[in-house]
Amino acid sequence: MISFMDRQPGGRYGVYFAPERGGELERFGAAWLGRDNESVPPAAPVPPDGLSPEALPPDEWRAATESPRHYGFHGTLMPPFAPLPGVDEAGIVDRLETLAGSLAPFVLAPLSVREIGSFLALVPEEQVWLAEAAEACLRSMTPLRRPPSPEENEARRASDLTPAQDRLLDEWGYPYVLAEFRFHITLTGRIKDPARRRRLADILSGLAVPVTGRPHPVRELCLFHQPDRSAPFRLIHRARLGNTKENS
Repeated sequence: MISFMDRQPGGRYGVYFAPERGGELERFGAAWLGRDNESVPPAAPVPPDGLSPEALPPDEWRAATESPRHYGFHGTLMPPFAPLPGVDEAGIVDRLETLAGSLAPFVLAPLSVREIGSFLALVPEEQVWLAEAAEACLRSMTPLRRPPSPEENEARRASDLTPAQDRLLDEWGYPYVLAEFRFHITLTGRIKDPARRRRLADILSGLAVPVTGRPHPVRELCLFHQPDRSAPFRLIHRARLGNTKENS
């Protein structure tokens, strides 16, 4: 991992849930997406072991995972934001550490593979603790966020937002927060064909058996960084929940 001291400020940052290093959930995510969260995606990612070419050809797998591979294996708590002028990466990390110290560790409810619109994701049975953590992240980190441009807001509104989502976009710069928050870990890009989507869901449900149907600990808030819109997001800092900076 590159120290934040070694990079110039800029780009976008997001506060995410990401699996703990070395755990089974991290291994599953890295294998399925063909990259881990802390490295740049390879030019030619390799399909995971156990995925036969007959069930899902490598080119089809690469196309299905292209978008989530760009963003990394994570569940969003604070949506990506560009920092205000004068806010540097050290300040963002400091704010995140303070926030993490104020939150207790909790448990991620059992996950299952589900369809969300036209894409597939891992979704928990319930999200009470996740929603509380997401709200805390939103309220703590928003003062560091540069407001989205009118063009960015109009692009969001092209998705046929509800009136409630439209109000959240105006207030928070993102429409799927607070009451509209729905936690998920994205596994594929958009798959328009329902039959193909169901087939892929069956394949994924089989591959994900080691990580589904049981809880997972949440002991960190993870900061991801994207230098520019064409670059992938990378995990750059893990802040331990329940630990003050002095004790972490």
